[in-house]
Amino acid sequence: MVLYILRHEQRNLDKVGFFTPLNMAGTHNAKINVYSKFNDKSIDAIYSSPYKRALDTISNAASVMRLPIKIDWALSEKVAKGHSAGLIWPTNIEQRKFHDLYDYDKRYKPIIDINYITSYDESIDNYLNRVDKFCQFIETQKDKNILIVSHQSITNRIIEKLGNVTYKLSMGECYEIE
Repeated sequence: MVLYILRHEQRNLDKVGFFTPLNMAGTHNAKINVYSKFNDKSIDAIYSSPYKRALDTISNAASVMRLPIKIDWALSEKVAKGHSAGLIWPTNIEQRKFHDLYDYDKRYKPIIDINYITSYDESIDNYLNRVDKFCQFIETQKDKNILIVSHQSITNRIIEKLGNVTYKLSMGECYEIE
């Protein structure tokens, strides 16, 4: 198994909501650079955060690779206290309508589903629990090459749990674990 952990491409730093888009540089990088990072790799599955910026980061490359994206709420961003003021978590209907804009695997049963997170003010224990459950699942997929697209706190935790190292990815950066 090779595990590729990709932090979403660039966004405006003051925006952290579910529907926050990539900025102009991030959009360019997602269209041009992300595919070139993986075009010579044999990827069996792509798992992504349900957030817009993560899906926009990988959607073009996933389309070219002909792999539907497996959306998992375990990979949702953990918004730091103080950054969630005024943010309203989208309803399940809003999330489903939004996800229908992407080629995602409708048969995939997420490790953490749409009902687990109901606000941006998630406890540290719930955050750790969901990411650790996802890591346990990934450890059962040792025969596959997997690409995971998520956010800084999530990618840091996955690298720590599965790579046994502390490493902080920059936006658009990928970390590989063999």
